[in-house]
Amino acid sequence: MHVMTREHREGGFTLLESLFQILIAAAFLHLIVLFLFFKESVHERMAVSSLIEWELFLVDLQHDLADTETLTFNRNGTQFTIIPAGGGRLIEYRSVNGVIVRRKDQQGHVPLLTSVRSAVFTRQDEMLTIDVVLDDGTGRTRRVAVGTAQE
Repeated sequence: MHVMTREHREGGFTLLESLFQILIAAAFLHLIVLFLFFKESVHERMAVSSLIEWELFLVDLQHDLADTETLTFNRNGTQFTIIPAGGGRLIEYRSVNGVIVRRKDQQGHVPLLTSVRSAVFTRQDEMLTIDVVLDDGTGRTRRVAVGTAQE
């Protein structure tokens, strides 16, 4: 006859293993909380469509100002013209009927920023300052670098 013997090993977690797992869980919980705070702050900043439109306008403007030969302004600062280096197409920015538009070679226009009550463009050294007041009364100001052509 064959007698089966069972070995009853009632092992569990040691105190050290349990503390280590609690430490790992706490670290992950802190990362999750930090991620949620970051997500909320980004969502608040980007939830406003006018802010997104403003940032996209500035990206287009910075691209056009990257390599400039000449930059001229009208008297009241509501319009400026860019002559790119190397004889590129003439680019004009102006505020018309509550919209900042961009024109190339005096043809057509591309609306870049809407709901604008007033816009003033000024040049200070190698920087272009844009002061915009939106229809809701909020003001936005940004300085953008003007890239000059190397001789």
